[in-house]
Amino acid sequence: MNNIGFYRDSKNYLSIQNIDVESLVMKHGSPLYIYDAGLIKHTYLNLEKAIKAINGKVHYAVKANDSLGIIKLLSKLGCGADVVSLGELKKCIKVGMKPEKIIFSGVGKDKHEIEYAISKGIQQLNIESVEELEDLIKISNHLKKNINVAIRVNLDIQANTHEKISTGDETSKFGISLSEIPQVYKVIYNSNYLNPYGLAVHIGSQIFDMKLLKKTYHELKKLASSLIKMGFKVNNLDLGGGFGVDYRKFKIQNFKPIEEMLKKLFLGTNFNICFEPGRSLVADAGILVTKVIREKKTIAKNFLIVDAGMNDFIRPTLYNTYHRIEPILKDMSRKQFFYDIVGPICETGDFFGLNQKIQKTLKNEFLAIMSTGAYGRVMSSNYNTRPNIAEILIHNEKDYLLKKKQSISDLINQDLNPEI
Repeated sequence: MNNIGFYRDSKNYLSIQNIDVESLVMKHGSPLYIYDAGLIKHTYLNLEKAIKAINGKVHYAVKANDSLGIIKLLSKLGCGADVVSLGELKKCIKVGMKPEKIIFSGVGKDKHEIEYAISKGIQQLNIESVEELEDLIKISNHLKKNINVAIRVNLDIQANTHEKISTGDETSKFGISLSEIPQVYKVIYNSNYLNPYGLAVHIGSQIFDMKLLKKTYHELKKLASSLIKMGFKVNNLDLGGGFGVDYRKFKIQNFKPIEEMLKKLFLGTNFNICFEPGRSLVADAGILVTKVIREKKTIAKNFLIVDAGMNDFIRPTLYNTYHRIEPILKDMSRKQFFYDIVGPICETGDFFGLNQKIQKTLKNEFLAIMSTGAYGRVMSSNYNTRPNIAEILIHNEKDYLLKKKQSISDLINQDLNPEI
């Protein structure tokens, strides 16, 4: 397999692992999510290589794409997981991931979720508030079972990213303020069943600024050193994720700048270091294929109305993000036009691309919305009573069904029909 990711074959069809995408859509239907296992593996191994010198470990942020097949693929490669719900934790265990490779993050862990995590013996639980710590102490005392606890630190660092995915400043709901850490660490240290496991940090997603990441990691390292001087053990540093993806053009993730920065900060130290990437591992490995229902022309605009909707893929309207949109068959003889690519949902916000220049596109032809492997299907809904669409994974030139297309009957039958 010479090509990594989605590419054009000799007939100008969009292809993956020697399979043309149109044949996959004809088999599984439209709309359709397609993921490239080869690119996920390639990206993961690139990151693993970049953090090898500091003995770093990767824990996939499952919230980016929680399909069992993708979690299983990464687990078999040696990857751990970062989960933020009981459901995600159970998915990881279902595919055979060892609990001791799972980190449980999130601000709203409920009692039953904490109890389950403790019972399974996960690697660590990242606490995000003093109040959560108080609950955790009560639960662990009741169960009389140990749990490794790391503190997510809020360093009050503002990331240059979308406000809805910025998590590192004092106005966000995430983490415990820097000034409170020594006292919180002391409480963990003096508790009966909590093992003080280290520190964690995550300032947000879509971070491209290496200087900002370096500042964040340096501040966490400095905090760890100060705690050690106070007599505490701080063996583990969880550096989070957030590595950026360029949605405007495909390029294989280059972790070399991160590698060089990490070596300068941590080479020769005694910390166990882990990372929690999600988007950077899977975003470019996915596409959403959609069929053109019709072209619509108005005085002001050219529209392509497609069969996928914002319920299938909400990122463009939720985050005002750009995604490349490409025809499945590229015809160099056709003229280029500026289109708004929109869905059938009764919302003006139901769009995938605004004023995008692509070739003249005809009814019943297919388009691919690129780089939809992260925060795509996982954020989908049944809005407008629209069934969930199918997902497939291409692995070693074979297509595997990850999720069946839901029927309207299946969807309706989920609701109870009371005698009222």
